[in-house]
Amino acid sequence: MQRFKNVLFFAVAYFAADVALNKFAFADGWTIIWPLNGITIALLVMRPRAAWLAVMIGVESGTFFGECVAGGFSPGVELLQRGCSAVEVLVSASLLPPFKTLEGWLRSPRIFQRFALALVAGPVISGMMAAPLFHAAFGQDYLLAFDGWATADALGIASTLPLALTLREPSMQALFGRNCLPRTLGVLAVVFTGAVLMFALDRCPITFLLYPLLLLVDSSLGFAGSAIAIPAVCLISVYCATHGLGPFGRWPADLPVPRNLALQVYFGFHVLALFPASLLFMERRRMAEELRETNARLTVLAASDGLTGLANRRTFDERYREEWERAQRLRLPLSLLMLDIDEFKRFNDLHGHVAGDRCLRAVANVLLDAVKRPEDIAARYGGEEFAVLLPNTDAAGARGVAEEVRGAVMALGIAHPGNGAQRVTVSVGVSTRVPLPSEPSAMLVQLADTALYNAKCHGRNRVEVLINPETALAIAEDFTVTGRNRVRRMLAGH
Repeated sequence: MQRFKNVLFFAVAYFAADVALNKFAFADGWTIIWPLNGITIALLVMRPRAAWLAVMIGVESGTFFGECVAGGFSPGVELLQRGCSAVEVLVSASLLPPFKTLEGWLRSPRIFQRFALALVAGPVISGMMAAPLFHAAFGQDYLLAFDGWATADALGIASTLPLALTLREPSMQALFGRNCLPRTLGVLAVVFTGAVLMFALDRCPITFLLYPLLLLVDSSLGFAGSAIAIPAVCLISVYCATHGLGPFGRWPADLPVPRNLALQVYFGFHVLALFPASLLFMERRRMAEELRETNARLTVLAASDGLTGLANRRTFDERYREEWERAQRLRLPLSLLMLDIDEFKRFNDLHGHVAGDRCLRAVANVLLDAVKRPEDIAARYGGEEFAVLLPNTDAAGARGVAEEVRGAVMALGIAHPGNGAQRVTVSVGVSTRVPLPSEPSAMLVQLADTALYNAKCHGRNRVEVLINPETALAIAEDFTVTGRNRVRRMLAGH
């Protein structure tokens, strides 16, 4: 049932298209281009070969009735013409690779050679079949009949096949998106204006400008832009030629090459010459995109710790400096958590470094779950020590995050006989500052590190908070001489 609906759809569509072409185009002497076969070839390469028969039945039956109604051909002659057309379409479509995506199709092996061969082989074979038919039915000269069939079909395939393939592609839709629409319209306006001038003026021939204009649209808008420009420019040239305008419209009758053939060869050459250039532009854009993606991945790798996936020390230092300056400028609180896995050296001694690496990754995952805002950052500070930077967070909020992290690490339940809790735990030092204009940026780190040292000295698996240097020095009096000296060295910059 679905196949019958497809046949009926194509029959109706091609009947309407054929009648329209005969009534409004060929009735005006327009025999330079036949566009429908290019569309048919596109329909075939976009479908599996098992579906080709249904497409061909619908296409050829619709065209048959259209030619009989509007073209004035007898059913017998038109039936033979449909056979020639079907051979042309099937030969050309068979020479082209299947179409799934535009980029994949254009990157098929030897795509330019296959495209050029499809433009020539199908029309030539069908033209050799049609020439005797037109000679017998209408008394036409063999060469003129061949030229009227083969070259018009070849130009139609060259101009409409790329457009039909790209109509539903994301690249075509992107050209008319909000961001790209002004550039798309601007480039196409330049090309269309240039085409009108090229093919309408005969006193100042500038037809040599066509190729630069096509290169402009391809380099600016890609293959999809060229797919729009080529048939539009082709229609402009055909209109001007058939209405006696421009160099092809005033073509001298005594020249050995007739006007139609000259225009067909001229335009066909430009389409074939543009195709490899379009492939080069596409490859350059693809390589540029891959380079950007590679650079982005390298940037992520350079900013991350290879073991835990957290930000590394360099990234933390850069972000810390930025957030300190912002907090200093806007008078906002900035909080820092310094964490250390308790008795981690003993854990490695008991379980080995592989288990130690698993433990580090597990703690890192806890930290990733704890930083919920985009501006927060968790980093591996060094060894088994981690840091969490919390911009615009007061001391109470920072303590809450620290307690959440401490509890979550305990909840992991990683056995650690060398630790008092018999499982992996962390000690956390927290500091919060609203940076003063003259305050050194190292102050927050020094306070958090002192708080962490305080947590270690008072039993581990706990959270300690320090807010100002005076409190840190007062706490240091409870430490050993070594501890007091350590705190004083850390705070010496204040």
